[in-house]
Order: sequence, then structure tokens, then C-alpha cells
Amino acid sequence: MEIHVRHTNEADTPRAVESLLTEMTDALQGKTPQLCFLFVTHHHEEHFSTLAGTIQSRLNATDLLGCTTEAIIHDATECEGLPGIVLWAMADTDAEFQTFHLQFERDQDQERIECFGHPLINSLNDRPYGAVFLFCEPYSSSPHVCLPQLTESLNGTPIFGGVASGGIGPGESCLFLNGEKIDFGAVGVVYRGEHRVRPIVSQGCRPIGHTFVITRAERNIIYELGGRPTMTQFREMFEDLGEEDQELVRQGPHLGVVTNEYKNEFQRGDFLVSNVLGSDPETGAIAVSQPVRAGRTVQFHVRDSVTADEDLLLMIEQDQKLYQESVQGALLFNCNGRGERLFGTPHHDAEALRKAYGEIPLAGFFAQGEIGPLGGRSYLHGFTTSIVLFEE
Repeated sequence: MEIHVRHTNEADTPRAVESLLTEMTDALQGKTPQLCFLFVTHHHEEHFSTLAGTIQSRLNATDLLGCTTEAIIHDATECEGLPGIVLWAMADTDAEFQTFHLQFERDQDQERIECFGHPLINSLNDRPYGAVFLFCEPYSSSPHVCLPQLTESLNGTPIFGGVASGGIGPGESCLFLNGEKIDFGAVGVVYRGEHRVRPIVSQGCRPIGHTFVITRAERNIIYELGGRPTMTQFREMFEDLGEEDQELVRQGPHLGVVTNEYKNEFQRGDFLVSNVLGSDPETGAIAVSQPVRAGRTVQFHVRDSVTADEDLLLMIEQDQKLYQESVQGALLFNCNGRGERLFGTPHHDAEALRKAYGEIPLAGFFAQGEIGPLGGRSYLHGFTTSIVLFEE
């Protein structure tokens, strides 16, 4: 297996594409890439309809997927505010790939979203390792619907990716699938190969206070924790915090839902963290950004740059303790609320990876929703960095 990454910050699209293809062709040295990922900023939107087809044809790539983005990531650099195209290419004749296009429709009663186009796994089971990569158009897809279905149909294979970003409204962000510009749904690929795929998902949060059990909830509304109104429990928990944590809560609290209820103790990384969207003073309920249900264990969380830095380094340290094998290449799907917005300095997450794993080929994009696995299932996250490491 070989992985190569090439990028350009050239604003003129024809020159950018020519430079990108020349450099990637030189890097491949005659090899055919079986899988390419393409991420491109909206500076090149006049060429979105032909961009993927041109690149795939010139490289003779078997499969090419990707999406538009607010900013590209390459190697140790996060190119915020700049034009950008980044191309990630894998040459691996021992691997198998299956691409797919998901489409979403509401049922006749407008109560449920149905998802069509799931991939099959019948021919992809004879490889020891696997992963799914999924890219979603923000207005015509529902990751909350398709991720559980994909996880079940693909026997728990981890799913990585994100929601296309950079567009202002519907119809502006798009996806790429094998030479075509896709304006709706989600595109993805199932990968099966001989090389282990290692996940790092850093939500950048830490728990505060203590855990509660949801005793009354509907969809994404939590009415009661431990048999009492949610806001009553929240206020009492808040009063017991130190001044520093109280200030972080004022900047915006988050709620973590335990992903594995069979643990005796819950620590950082054991929660799927959601944003707290608001509260109802009359009922004492709060709304969160993920569906919830009664019986689940939850804990409030806070996030800031120091916590996010600590969390990413902790996740990297845990990976390095668990695995000793070298890393051949990586993908990085980063929230567009991280970067300079969160850390105040550029390249934080990309540089952390390079420092930990050396000068590996790395590519990715800033998303408005990141996909990655936690506790055996894959979820849509926010303010998260979802990382894929390919072993040698």
C-alpha cells in the first residue's frame, strides 16, 4: 500500500488542477490509485461540475470521492481562508472498494426519513480490516438516520467522514463520486484491505459535576433527570462547580451521553457529546443536538481550547499505547469550529498528528459535522476531530 497527498492553494482552477495532477502523477510513478479523496474550497465553484471527472480520468483512478469545504487540510497545515484543493491517493491492489450513493426521502406521513442506497457486504468479507468513508450534503441528508443503518448492515465497520461545508445555503455545497458532481444525499465507499484502520475521535470536552439518568425524554428534548426537572438538576450541579468551570458553562454547556452503559465508571471519551441548544423555563426541559431516550446515563461537559488540546493529546497517547505498528498515512476530518477559531493559532490538530506520527501523508477538510466511531458505533459529532490512521 502507498498513500500520497498533493495540494494546491492556486486560485486559478486550470492552473491549480494541472499543478496538482503533475505532482501526483510524479509521486505515483506509474502506479494506478485504487482510491482517491478530493476536497476543494468554494473558490473553484465554477469548475465543480468537471473537476472530479478531470482528475479521475487523468490519474486513471478506480474510485474517487469527496466534497466541497470551507478549508482544506494537508500534511501539517490547515489552510483556513485560502483557496485550496487537496488530493489523497491510495495505491493498494490487495484492497477492495465499493462505492455508494445514499438518498433520503420522508415517508407519506412526513414523520420519518427513509434512506436508500445502502452498500452490500457480500463480496467484501474476506479482508481482515475495513472502514467506511461517508460525505454528506448538508441540506438533503440525515446522518442520524443513515449511520445506525450503515453500522448494522456493515456489521459494525467504523464510519468516518463529514458534512460538506463552505456553502451559505442549499445547493451551494456538493459531493463528488467517480467523476460526477452530486448535489444531494451522501456518497461513500466501503474499504476492505490488509492494513489496519485505527480511529482517533477527539471531542475536545471534559465532564463536569456527576452523572444523571434520563427519566423522561422525547426526541431531542430532555424533560427530567433522575425524576426531577432537567434545569433543576443543572442549576444545583452548576452551584457546586468551581469558578473556572462555571465560566466555561456560561460560554455554552454540552451534554454527554454514555456510549457503553456496562462500564462501572465513566471518564472522558466514554460519552457522545451533544450541544445544549436551549431550555424551556416553564417545563425545565433542555434541547440537545442529538436524539436521546429515557434510561441513558448522561453528564454535562465543558469545552475550551485547553481542554480540546488536552483531549486530542490524550486520544493520541491512548492510540500509541494500544498499537505499536507504524502509520502509513492519515485522514483528518475537522470541525469548522476548531482551527484558529478555537485555538487562536493555526494548524493545531494537523501539527499534533505530524508531531506524534512523523511526516506521514495527511489530508482532510473542515466540516460542519464530523463522523467517527465511539464505543463500537459511529456518530455525527460537533466541534470534533475525527482521524483515520492507516497502518503500514
